Amino acid sequence: MDFEQIVATAGQNKASDIHFVPGKPIFLRINSAMAPLGQEALTTEQIQQLIDPLIPAAQKEVLQKNRQADFLTITKAGVRLRANVFFQEHGMAATFRLVSQSVPEFKNLGFPPFVQEMLMKMRQGLVLIVGPTGQGKSTTMASILQSRLATKTENIITIEDPVEYVINSAKGVIHQREIGRDVVSFEDGIKASLRQDPDLLMVGEMRNLETISATLTMAETGHGVISTLHTNNGPETITRIIDIFPADAQDQIRSQLGSTLKMIISQRLIPTIDGKGLVLAYEILTSNYAIQNYIRTNKVFQIPNVLQTDASGEMVQFEQSLAGLVMNKRISKEIAEEYAQDVDQLKNILIANGIK
Repeated sequence: MDFEQIVATAGQNKASDIHFVPGKPIFLRINSAMAPLGQEALTTEQIQQLIDPLIPAAQKEVLQKNRQADFLTITKAGVRLRANVFFQEHGMAATFRLVSQSVPEFKNLGFPPFVQEMLMKMRQGLVLIVGPTGQGKSTTMASILQSRLATKTENIITIEDPVEYVINSAKGVIHQREIGRDVVSFEDGIKASLRQDPDLLMVGEMRNLETISATLTMAETGHGVISTLHTNNGPETITRIIDIFPADAQDQIRSQLGSTLKMIISQRLIPTIDGKGLVLAYEILTSNYAIQNYIRTNKVFQIPNVLQTDASGEMVQFEQSLAGLVMNKRISKEIAEEYAQDVDQLKNILIANGIK
């Protein structure tokens, strides 16, 4: 198989990722599970022959220097793939994420209606989309931007590594800037955006102290900012942001985060009850006076209580989302328990709704 055939086969099998590993057959990730594509083990030389023509010249230098590189490649059939090539103990390896050629409508992702309403009205502050790798964060962000550009005459700037979804600017303007190609770093892109008259800035990933600091400052200037983190839930995200800073700067960061944070969406893609697909489960943490106060006074551990007792209808616990999927027969009780962060709480919610 050549690379084009491999990608076509992955698409036919509705795979999300393709893995090339020395000494192993090609693996596809299908509905969260890894499945071999044939039995033939790949050699390092075969992997290099497959991948080397795909790597942009600038990224080849990065790969040799840093022993890993990220880039986007597009097949002759027009399939976009986000690539990470890296070295491991047996030689070169690579993972390719298949990117959908169209951005789904936000209303079809599975979030409660109030989430879309708040995101469409947002004019300033910080919204974070969090979760492990491969849980649909990029899709959610692209869908938010596409929805806003379908109804608003805005100027949106994105800073991505690499650009995944190509977003159409139906009514407004969008500038999609790629690290390496269009801008040196996330921090440089964020700082430059202050002079580019944005209504909304999307930062692909808050991956280090400098990017987090620049993102918070941008949100503090009265702009709307959307970004991602690899964290599991709202309270953990808040703690991660604060803890990355030196101790003598953390009071200031708590103040910044408390005043700018609007919402944290934590999401997972859960295998459906028939095993043929994935369905979205989520936690929605919406900032209010109590949340802001707990952030500023270093009492983040109290935030789960706010989630549990909120009566506004604008917050959702992850276990509530899982329970809803079980009650609607989208996922099994056993799978829900496997993914739950608090199994006892999930069981209590299900029992209260007549499911033992």
